[in-house]
Amino acid sequence: MYKGYQFQLFSNDWGMNSGFEGLADKLHELLPLQGKVQFSRSKNKNLELFRKAQNAAYDLFNNGLCNKRGLFNNIYGFAPTQKDVYYSNRNTWTHWEDMVEEIMTPIIQAAAKEQGVQ
Repeated sequence: MYKGYQFQLFSNDWGMNSGFEGLADKLHELLPLQGKVQFSRSKNKNLELFRKAQNAAYDLFNNGLCNKRGLFNNIYGFAPTQKDVYYSNRNTWTHWEDMVEEIMTPIIQAAAKEQGVQ
């Protein structure tokens, strides 16, 4: 064992920290079946951002960003190209999951605080 090394306590499957899955599920119940959240520019701004971030992350991990590359880049600040996705390996996907999680966790926390979900 290397001195000073700490194992990761939670996994980041599809960019979602497993410690926040319950909170994300509660937020997901507040989302409409399709379209924007009601009052998406005022009192539900963070919930709308959560909806968009979740959809963009799904598109990365399910479709390789075939549909929502621009939205993904606006939210997460990076967007793998089709060539990156084609030549990716397990380490690449793990790295992308960790990068998405760094952005997604604060979005979940802000949306939960805004909606009063615990």
